[in-house]
Amino acid sequence: MGRPLAAGSLGRAVEARLGSELTLTGYTVPTVIGTLIITVVATAFAMMVAAAALVASGQVSSPIIWLLVPFVAGLFGWRVIADVRTRAASRRAELHRVVNDFVQLLAVALTTNRSVEDALTFAADAGDGFGFDLLRQTIDTAQPMGLTVWDALSAMADTYELDQLRGLATSLQRQAGVGVSVAATIRTEAKAMRARQLADITDRADKANANLSLPTMGMVFGMVLFLAYPVMQQISEAFT
Repeated sequence: MGRPLAAGSLGRAVEARLGSELTLTGYTVPTVIGTLIITVVATAFAMMVAAAALVASGQVSSPIIWLLVPFVAGLFGWRVIADVRTRAASRRAELHRVVNDFVQLLAVALTTNRSVEDALTFAADAGDGFGFDLLRQTIDTAQPMGLTVWDALSAMADTYELDQLRGLATSLQRQAGVGVSVAATIRTEAKAMRARQLADITDRADKANANLSLPTMGMVFGMVLFLAYPVMQQISEAFT
């Protein structure tokens, strides 16, 4: 259903708006447009049936109820786009964690006198999930495609907007071109990534604490009122 529309202005608008989110989630423009159309049409039909039933039964007489049909249908359509973005954000966060783990493992592997190629393979084979599967696929298919490993990793970094992986690919390329040892550079990058990850965890914990402060204050205030109410009632009765 969405394939004919994907070739037109609607498809170009969806691709421009979502961009890398489609790559991260594995969705295609026709799939998103098809899901969007089905969701909007089904929601609009259900709302029209419900509105007609309410008007026919006399429970609602205002014509404003018909204005809710496009509003609710558009809201459900917006949820389709929001769902793609939510999934993409989750996948991007997962990839960032995987790249961090990959660099940490690579730094450890380079301390065991492995070659860079063996260390890359070892680090990619050490984990599971979407991110490590993507890393393994990128490394394993580099040579058959006539690419160096660092060029393949750099292409992956550009596709999925992974700045940390792009820095790693640049270091590997420098090692191959200049001939300097890359182990010290990888260890430095791994240390910097650990520091950024710790700072990010701390920042998320601070935000979580800040979000909990208001409900906690409300609960404490309510508890104080609950405990103080009998005393205040007795004092009021004593004066009256």
